[in-house]
Amino acid sequence: MTHPAPTFAVPRPKKATGWRELVVARASYLRAQLLAVEDVEDWSRVAPAVEGHLKAAIDAATLRGHWWTRFRDWWNGALVDAAWINLHNAELLLVSVQPPEDLKTGRHAVVGLVERTLAADDRRRTEANRRLIDEWGDTSRVSAADRSAYRTALQWAFIASDEQYTRVRSLRNLILATTVMLFLLAAGLAALGVWQPSTINLCFDGARCPTGRDGQPSGGDIALVEFLGLVGGALSAMVSIRGMRGTSTPYGVPVALALLKLPAGALVSLTALLLLAGRFLPGLSALDSTQQIVGYAIVLGYAQQLVTRMVDRQAHSVLNRIPSSESGRLDPEAVAPPPPPPSTPLPSQPPRETTRPLIKRQGTKAVEN
Repeated sequence: MTHPAPTFAVPRPKKATGWRELVVARASYLRAQLLAVEDVEDWSRVAPAVEGHLKAAIDAATLRGHWWTRFRDWWNGALVDAAWINLHNAELLLVSVQPPEDLKTGRHAVVGLVERTLAADDRRRTEANRRLIDEWGDTSRVSAADRSAYRTALQWAFIASDEQYTRVRSLRNLILATTVMLFLLAAGLAALGVWQPSTINLCFDGARCPTGRDGQPSGGDIALVEFLGLVGGALSAMVSIRGMRGTSTPYGVPVALALLKLPAGALVSLTALLLLAGRFLPGLSALDSTQQIVGYAIVLGYAQQLVTRMVDRQAHSVLNRIPSSESGRLDPEAVAPPPPPPSTPLPSQPPRETTRPLIKRQGTKAVEN
């Protein structure tokens, strides 16, 4: 039986960004899958719904508006969520008309996706493995129960994956909002230093000041210290890149972490120099020259890593939960360690006997025969 083919076209995104290209490519592939099974009995019932979801995903990936509209969508992730959720719904609907061979091959990938997105103690992982692997019926003819189990497991994985991406976007927004607030705080302190130089005095022993004016704080002291701290934070961000890995998410969490180190370095440098100038730390308050003050400002800006390390760990923990083909488990700590290599006897030691020697007991002593 021949059915009318879908009429909508798959355009290319007007703005070539990673997630938009992926959505368009995935929509094209799903549309090709839909056309390949148009001779299936339930095709006319499923095809309109699949078309609607694919068109909605394409519209979300190719939609353009004013800059404030794009910023709003970038911030709340509305377009990204709409695109991927519609793609997921289209893929779930396609399960009803997919050939048995495709389901037979794809069930292992679905189980792997479930294991990567759900927690190790989640019962749905066990249920998916039981229904799709252990109790899978005849591979030549897939029953309605098998298709339902396949669709349900895939839906579990998609929901968990969407929630994890939402968590990543929320973390990125939190980091960026904190970065903006720290920048504003640093700018406010610099402006206060220009307006009232004596309010925050960074001169050591009343003689050595960051800008070199002996005994008199100037309006550029705080701005100079914050700038040097920002330089130290930038150096820390550059060094931390070697420990970062790329992410497949459309949200630049590593970039947000690097930006956070800049205002953090400026404020940590300013705060630490204030403590040193106030002799809060005995033995570390004798800075004899402007060059020492400048050097301390850069080093203290680099030392902001001690403050932002917890943020880095939390971000990496959230990113590690994103499903990836690199690992089949959700949590890296949940991976069982490899078994230790078999121990080999030292060359100077004779090999042990495989049979247990006969023991004869006499009184309280044991004598070997």
